[in-house]
Amino acid sequence: MDNSKTKIETNNRKYQELIEVPNAVIFHLDRDWNYSSLNLEWTHLTAYKVDETLATPFLTYVKEEDRVMIKDQFESLIQGKDDGIHKEFMLVSKDGQMEEVHLFLRVNLDEQQNVESFSGTITCLTSRKDNIDAYKRDIKNYQLITENMTDMVAVLAEDGLVLYASPSHTTFLGMELDEYIGSYPIKHIHPDDWERVFHFFHRMIETWATLDIEYRCMHKDGHWLDLEMKCTPIKGPNDEIQIISVSRDITLRKKAEEELRQATIKFKTLLASLPYGVKVEDETGHVTLINDAYLDIFSQDKNAKKPFISEVNHVVQDDESYIREKHEITRMCQSRRSEEIHLLNGRTIERDAIPMMEDEHFDGYLWIFRDVTAEKEAERKLQKANQILKELSLLDGLTGIANRRCFDKALEREWNKQMNLTEPISLLLLDIDYFKAFNDLYGHQAGDTCLKQVGSLLKNIPKEPHDLVARYGGEEFVVMLPGSAVEQAIEMAKSIQEAVKYANITHEGSMISESLTLSIGVSTLIVTTMNKPSDLIREADKALYDAKRKGRNRFNVRS
Repeated sequence: MDNSKTKIETNNRKYQELIEVPNAVIFHLDRDWNYSSLNLEWTHLTAYKVDETLATPFLTYVKEEDRVMIKDQFESLIQGKDDGIHKEFMLVSKDGQMEEVHLFLRVNLDEQQNVESFSGTITCLTSRKDNIDAYKRDIKNYQLITENMTDMVAVLAEDGLVLYASPSHTTFLGMELDEYIGSYPIKHIHPDDWERVFHFFHRMIETWATLDIEYRCMHKDGHWLDLEMKCTPIKGPNDEIQIISVSRDITLRKKAEEELRQATIKFKTLLASLPYGVKVEDETGHVTLINDAYLDIFSQDKNAKKPFISEVNHVVQDDESYIREKHEITRMCQSRRSEEIHLLNGRTIERDAIPMMEDEHFDGYLWIFRDVTAEKEAERKLQKANQILKELSLLDGLTGIANRRCFDKALEREWNKQMNLTEPISLLLLDIDYFKAFNDLYGHQAGDTCLKQVGSLLKNIPKEPHDLVARYGGEEFVVMLPGSAVEQAIEMAKSIQEAVKYANITHEGSMISESLTLSIGVSTLIVTTMNKPSDLIREADKALYDAKRKGRNRFNVRS
C-alpha cells in the first residue's frame, strides 16, 4: 500500500471516531472528487467496505443516468454559485441494487479561497417511504394538539426524516406540508449550521435527553430565518425511535439581540475612547458607570487593585465646599457647564453636570470631567505672550522707547481724559539737527547708535507718571505732558537740551556745533470739544519748524 493510501486510511479512522452516527453516510472527498473519509454507515447502505471505497471516485457509485446531473452540481460548487446543494439520486450498491438517496454536498475552501475538498451526507430514502405512510395513518394523535399551536411542531424519524409537521410550518417556512413531510430538513438549514445541527440531533438520541439549539433555516422565498428548536426523543408505536421537535421563529429577537450587542460594543468603545472622564449616577446618587478616563483623572494609586473612584476625599482642594455644591446641584436638578475644579495635585478640571430625564422623570446625573490643566497653562502662557507682543508692538524696535502707534493711542486716551477735566496738555516735538550729515559722515550703524543714545536720554529725564517719551519717526522724537501748562513744557525742553549737551555726542558734520544738538517745538492747548489731538501735533510741528528756521539748537513755543 502506498503512502497516500496509508495517509487516507489514517485520516479516515480519525474521521470515523468523530462521526459514527447511524442512518446517515458522512463522507469527505478530495478536490478530485475521490473519497478520503467515510463512516461505517456506507457499508450498511452499499455493502462496500470503507477501505475498498477510499480513494475511489464519487461518481463510481452514482447511477449512470444521474452522473451528469451530479457532475453539474460539483461544478456549480466549484464556481461558487452555491454554498451547498441538496439532490436526490440513485446510488448503486455492491450487488447492483439501486437505492434512492438524498445528497447534501458542500465545498471546503483553503485560506486563499481555493477549492480544497468536499464534504457532505448521503441518507437513504427508500426504506423511509413506508415509515411516512405508517405515520400518516396515526397522525390524528398529534393533530388535535398541534394544529392550533403557533410554534412549529414536528415528528421526525431517527435519521431526521419528517414524519409529521404542524400547519404552522407553512406559515413560517412558506412551503406546503406535502413538500415538507417526507423530506430531510437539513437541506433547508444554513450551510454554516447544518453540521452542528446534525451532531446535535444524534447527541440528543445518544443521551436520550431533551436538548435545544438555535440555527438558521431558509424560507421558501430564499431569505434566512433564525429558529430555536427543542427536541425530545421518544419510542414510537413499534418501539422505533422518534423525535418530537418544537421550533419557533426568533428572527426578530436575534435581530434585536444583535442590534443591542452592536450598540453595546459601540457604546463601550466610545466610552473607552473618550478623552474625558464620565460618571453616571442614578436618582439616588449611586454610581452606575465610570470610564477609564475618569479613573486616570481621580485615581490616587493607579496600580491599586480597587482604583480610587471619587473626585472627593482629599483629591479636590476643598472637599466640603465641593460636596455642598454638588448636593445643591442635584437637589435643584440643575445643569452646569465648564465649572472649574482645582485638585490638590495642581491640576485643573472642568466639570459638566447634566441631569438625565426620561419622560419628565429625573433618572440621575451624567457628570463629565475634562482635564484642562495643559489648556489652562497654555492659555496662561498665551496671555503672557500676547501681553509681551502687545508691549513690543508699542515699543520702537531700535531705541526701546514707545513708538508712534503707542504715542497715538496714549494721546487719544489722555485727550479724552483731559477733556472732562478742562486741563491743558503739552507736547514737545524734537528733531536731531543735521542727522543726515551724521549718517553720511559716520554711517548708518553709528546713526542707529546715536538714536539709541537720544532715546535713552529722553527716557531718563525726570517726568510725571503719565508723561510719555516716544520715537515719532526717523530722527524725530516726541514728549507728551498731560496736565502740564506751557511753563512746565518749557522747563522740560530746557532739561532735554541740557541732557543732550552734557552727553557730548560728537557730530563733526553739524554746521552749528561740534556735538549733537536738538531742535524742539513746544505746543500747549486746553482740551475742549472745539479742538482735537491733531491740533496739538500741528502746533508743535510749526513750533519745531520755527526753531529750525531760527538756527536750530533751540526750542520754540506755540500755545
